[in-house]
Amino acid sequence: MQSWDPAEREQVAALCEEHGIHTVECVIVDTWGMPRGKRIPVRQFLRGGGFHIANVVYTWDPTCFIFSTPWVNEEHGFPDMHAVPDLASFRVAGWTEGVAIVMCDTYDEQTRDPVEMDSRAMLKRQVRRAADLGLGIDAATELECHFFTDDWQPLYSDIDCYSIYRGFEMEPFMLDIRESLRKTGIEVEAANVEYGPGQTEINLRYGPIMDMADHTVYFKYIVRLVARRHGLRVTFMAKPYLLEAGNGMHIHQSLTRDGVNVFAETDEESILGNSTMRRYLTGLLAHHRDLQLIMTPTISGYKRVQDYSFSPTQVTWGLDHRLVGVRSIVGAGSANRLEARWAAADANPYLVLAGCIAAGLDGLERDDELMPQVTGDPHADERWERLPTSIDGAIENFDTPFTRSVFGDTFVDTFTIMQRREAQEFLENADQGEDVSDWEIRRYRAVM
Repeated sequence: MQSWDPAEREQVAALCEEHGIHTVECVIVDTWGMPRGKRIPVRQFLRGGGFHIANVVYTWDPTCFIFSTPWVNEEHGFPDMHAVPDLASFRVAGWTEGVAIVMCDTYDEQTRDPVEMDSRAMLKRQVRRAADLGLGIDAATELECHFFTDDWQPLYSDIDCYSIYRGFEMEPFMLDIRESLRKTGIEVEAANVEYGPGQTEINLRYGPIMDMADHTVYFKYIVRLVARRHGLRVTFMAKPYLLEAGNGMHIHQSLTRDGVNVFAETDEESILGNSTMRRYLTGLLAHHRDLQLIMTPTISGYKRVQDYSFSPTQVTWGLDHRLVGVRSIVGAGSANRLEARWAAADANPYLVLAGCIAAGLDGLERDDELMPQVTGDPHADERWERLPTSIDGAIENFDTPFTRSVFGDTFVDTFTIMQRREAQEFLENADQGEDVSDWEIRRYRAVM
């Protein structure tokens, strides 16, 4: 179990003194991607003991309903695990006064090993794997969300994508969101009105992947807090409306060596011009189906998997093409990157990023032949492998040697049980019509 570096602890203590911090929000992220944890007075926090929390947070459903799994159940007594704040993730809150926030890693009380269900630990493993190859990883998450009035009516009902006028109308709360993020140390590159009713996209600045994962959790939390301050509701639910645009999480990613983007080099005569990018891309494509359950963890997310919806329905890649699974940006020098486009905004960012890195690194090791790129309409082309459009198909594809190597046997077995239960709950309690059911709205909209 890790302990704090004394110099890092002193830096955090100085920040707490400088900013008058009285409370530290200590956060872990459950398997569904939701922030959980405890608020700890600053003097107790700085003693460095961390805190205890029930390990069932990693296996309950999105409503916090507890059920038995082989990993934890009544016979085990639903015991505690130990949460240790990672001071590298410490941020002074930009949305209020006297508060700070920090991500925590969880450890088994008996063995002192990282908890097998901890998604943040899974991402750290993949970062270390890349480091062993002499590689760093930069990334950016690009998320969409829908804003509503306090009684869950869409903020506006027409489609007005990229509208500067509409953006100006939303600016009183959007400026508050951007400034709250900036003051928390999270830089926003841009925000724009999107294609759905009340829908917005906010882009975070590219950076080291662990920072980006933490910032994505903080970002969703801060957007919700600030929206409530303005009397608004917000959801990152993948598909709140059947016939309107859903919410995605696009993952921009590149590899670095000594701080330089490896994808920017030209070292071969190919479409991409870069052998590392090509091999990494083959890995993302090879494991697209394996990772779909991680990328789309909710029932409603599969209603987003529709042709011509800009949510990929096939295993494909292209250059500057928005109907494919992986968009490859080349000719941009140090900004060359790959954009995996198939995750939903309500997915757990640590699991999503860990899956992407692992797939890409697997491609580096295997060096398989790259499949042809899409140059036209992929949905009209029967060559491309289709993805499942229901959670049942994604569950069937999830248990593979690759996913077990990335997430571990315990997680794969447990997450499969969790998802099968989710599918069964849907069958037993939801209207099975074609629309987004009331059950999905009640289960996901307010929390995802």
